[in-house]
Amino acid sequence: MKIYLIPGLGYDCRIFEKLNFKNSDVNFINWIEPIQNENITDYSLRLFKELPQNSNEKIILIGHSFGGFVAQEIAQHKNIDKIILIASIKSQSEIPLSFKLVKALKLYKFFTKELCINSFKYWCKTHGFKNKEEKDLFKSMLNKQTNNYLQWALKTLTEWKEPKIPSNTKIIQFHGSNDKTFPIRLIKEPTMVIDKGTHIMLYTQAEKINGIFNKIIKQNN
Repeated sequence: MKIYLIPGLGYDCRIFEKLNFKNSDVNFINWIEPIQNENITDYSLRLFKELPQNSNEKIILIGHSFGGFVAQEIAQHKNIDKIILIASIKSQSEIPLSFKLVKALKLYKFFTKELCINSFKYWCKTHGFKNKEEKDLFKSMLNKQTNNYLQWALKTLTEWKEPKIPSNTKIIQFHGSNDKTFPIRLIKEPTMVIDKGTHIMLYTQAEKINGIFNKIIKQNN
């Protein structure tokens, strides 16, 4: 069994660093630069080009936020046993109005890491970043991204339509009750709601999340 961890928009694999998957075969995915006008399906296939079309191994994709979008795209084309969504969505109907406005007004064109970091102090606490460690980590992760990638990813997120996933691929959705990016009120029948969980709960509530993950993995074995 192989596990692939896909971070959210602007994040990198360090968002998963407090998780412990014991003896599992864990693979960290980090973002690559999108090609001009590339759609999310083609981008996702490039990101996972080393993953065989059909594999005898059980594959689990764990996607945080935008990483969950990519995980679902991959499941259209590869043999995936389970998709675990963390602070992510599984359908277009779960996209909040704020992102729909970004699409309508094409605000993604103005989305840069400089703007995000400069405004961070105004929205960091409401989105789950409380202490210096968490805030410094986010700034460090965001600084690694290019503005081209950030604008492409935000535009892609606002335009996303859920793909048709084979019925043998199980989707497990964990969502925080205090997620401000994708509000829990829009999430339809999540597998589990994490009390007081924010958009970065896999980092701030890692012990709880990790316990849930390892139960799922144990069942797979």
